[in-house]
Amino acid sequence: MPMNFTTGRQVPLVVGAGALAQLPELCHAHGASSTLIVADAGIAATGLVDRLASLLNDELPVTRFIAPAGEPTLATVDAGAEAARELTSPLVIGLGGGTALDIAKLVAALAESPGTMADYLLARTPWTGRAPSVMIPTTSGTGSEVTRTSIVTDAQGSKQWAWGDELLPEAVLLDPELTRTLPAPLTAATGLDAFVHALEAASGKSRHAFIEASARQAMRLIGQALPRAVTAPDDLEARQQMQVAACLAGQAIDNGGTGLGHNIGHALGSLYHLPHGIAVTLGVEATLAWTIEGREAVFAPTAEALASGNTASELPARFSTLVDAAHFNAALAPFANLELNAGALAATMQAEENAPMADNAARRPEADDWHALAEATVSLFERRLAHLKAAQEHPA
Repeated sequence: MPMNFTTGRQVPLVVGAGALAQLPELCHAHGASSTLIVADAGIAATGLVDRLASLLNDELPVTRFIAPAGEPTLATVDAGAEAARELTSPLVIGLGGGTALDIAKLVAALAESPGTMADYLLARTPWTGRAPSVMIPTTSGTGSEVTRTSIVTDAQGSKQWAWGDELLPEAVLLDPELTRTLPAPLTAATGLDAFVHALEAASGKSRHAFIEASARQAMRLIGQALPRAVTAPDDLEARQQMQVAACLAGQAIDNGGTGLGHNIGHALGSLYHLPHGIAVTLGVEATLAWTIEGREAVFAPTAEALASGNTASELPARFSTLVDAAHFNAALAPFANLELNAGALAATMQAEENAPMADNAARRPEADDWHALAEATVSLFERRLAHLKAAQEHPA
């Protein structure tokens, strides 16, 4: 059947080792009289914020907004927007992983829109303007640098979202050298996040040819590059492939949305503050076989993208193989004492803020499905923790 669809604006990308050097030129190209660097405390501690400031100090005044550690909150975005509002013709520079980029995008929009961040949750209020922005990711996973969505935690600790064309930046710098110091567990979790984006966009109800093309290429690149990026941090070719894949997957979800893995992942984040990449990986691995059942034709091209000759029924096992090849269990170490509750998880999966993800999934849970899928997620988490503990006690 013919279908109608529209796609979002494609953000210009500057890609390659040393791309960071082009930042001053980009700032001038967009008429900035000042800059606001938005980063988190972890990135600031690496000296990278200082490096950016030194690139710009001879060109434009630099103000730094260092977000507190942890998930982005309404209060953090409000404080960043106030800092931007005090500047003359600012350009906002987001530097870091998905958290820092989400904050930077929201700060840029709120700087030229009235009110506070709470007014714009769940797209209830349209943005009225934005400051120009440039995003510089230091991880390869969320794709936030090219999406019209940002995630923020409300006063009750629940993960909420904001949306709008105003959240797209003027440009993105992809410099693989900025990702080489990322620890292996974070490389794994963020890379699997990108794969989940591509998987869910390519199989979701909103999919179309442009989404599927970018999503499948992202999955091919991740399948080839992620294990190398985890085990060989100086492999800049693999790291650049991962950056490109994360952007492709980000473009795919920007136009096609996410699915059940993100529904579960956001619920896990709200309840237990599990990092996003870990949460969505667990959500997909626990439920992929259930999702594919009866929808094999939808998932056949996706399976083929991950590995030539794959069938849809083989995809869950192939995904688990990729998860293991990325040494994902090591990312679970900080959460070894965490206990998940399937009942609470199932209830949060059905919350208003998580409904769009379930609605877009290739197979939407009904009735008793919610609790069964929550139980499957809890069981998988416990099994992976047990394997991690066994590996720690009896290293090879």
